[in-house]
Amino acid sequence: MILSMRWHYNLLFLLLLNTVSFAENKANSGLIHEQNSTFENLNTEKPDVKMIIGEIENIRLIPPNVILKARIDTGAKTTSIDARNITAFERDGKLWVRFVCVAGEKEHTLERKVIKTVQIKRHGKKAQNRYVINMRIILGNVSQLIHVNLNDRKSYTYPVLIGRNLLRDYFIVDVSKKHQLKPKKLAK
Repeated sequence: MILSMRWHYNLLFLLLLNTVSFAENKANSGLIHEQNSTFENLNTEKPDVKMIIGEIENIRLIPPNVILKARIDTGAKTTSIDARNITAFERDGKLWVRFVCVAGEKEHTLERKVIKTVQIKRHGKKAQNRYVINMRIILGNVSQLIHVNLNDRKSYTYPVLIGRNLLRDYFIVDVSKKHQLKPKKLAK
């Protein structure tokens, strides 16, 4: 009798374990699809020698695969990109944002899953809540999928502010220089 009960419990345990594994695999397959669509496999290995960059550099933003001017700011923890008409919405029970990325005369509407919301402290101004998403940034030959916060930067000189989350482990900043690197091109 005890052996029979143990057999039932083992069978129930295996059935439950398989159900959990199936659910995890299904969730991971959605994540893998999202990561592949953001070029997850393009992350650059950490180099032995850091590259010297200037206070202003051109970066490639993926998507929409455009080159934008960026101010390098070692005092900023997180990278910030110009995002206009930011609209939050729900998709599959998760918070997403739709926003417009402006590159010259062209506007690109993008949708990204929100990772978190952060409060940004600003000098002499009230703190501001911003959405944080994952975006691919390419600076020189360095390609990283990083957290970026969304902010309407039309009143700023540069549409992108590169923070320490991209700079760390890859770059040394020489503020007396500008435009030291060109962002690599992606194969079509």
